[in-house]
Amino acid sequence: MDRNKYSKILTIALVVVIVAIVGVLGYLGYKAFSDKKTEENYTQAANEFEQSVTGSGKKADSGNSTLNEIASNSKSKKYMEDYEIIGTIEIPKTKLKSAILNEVTKRSIEIAVGKMYTTGGLNQPGNTVIYGHNYRNNLFFSKNDELSNGDKIYILDQDGNKVTYEIYNKFITTSTDTSFYTRTSQDTGGKAEITLSTCTDDASTTDRRLIIQAKEVE
Repeated sequence: MDRNKYSKILTIALVVVIVAIVGVLGYLGYKAFSDKKTEENYTQAANEFEQSVTGSGKKADSGNSTLNEIASNSKSKKYMEDYEIIGTIEIPKTKLKSAILNEVTKRSIEIAVGKMYTTGGLNQPGNTVIYGHNYRNNLFFSKNDELSNGDKIYILDQDGNKVTYEIYNKFITTSTDTSFYTRTSQDTGGKAEITLSTCTDDASTTDRRLIIQAKEVE
């Protein structure tokens, strides 16, 4: 092969490799920025909600709020986009603090975590199921596999009540298994319980769910 032709081929190949590397690095940089922004948004929403219902917590910068407010029956409700915030969840072990939205839709669980089911209401006797994405990073419930029995979870509701929950069960099941959802106040001994649901790391091929159950502690 002609040396000049060979040199041109090597140059073109090198350029293609460099462009590919720059593209990958650019995508990874954008993804990291996007993930960080998402985390900041749902954490800020949780802090603003906490401030609104308890008068404590971290205030947002003026004009930089993530929330919308709609007055209803003399009590203002807080919203992220079109989704009502019904509370916040804090999991110290995984460093999560997020708003809890009133429903689970494709969009709602892209911006926070959502209430999938409840027998009596958040922080009320019975069970409330909260769903969050597992993106296999730091967002939402991605690190729930690191949780163990005895770990604490804190739930703040719209009335300003903050309840401490302790994890007592962790298991994997199918996406269609809802047998543990409908735990009434009689089933829970008059206590409030929460159930956290998220996809397993291999859910794209197995469609399995990681379930965390926690009960109210004094």
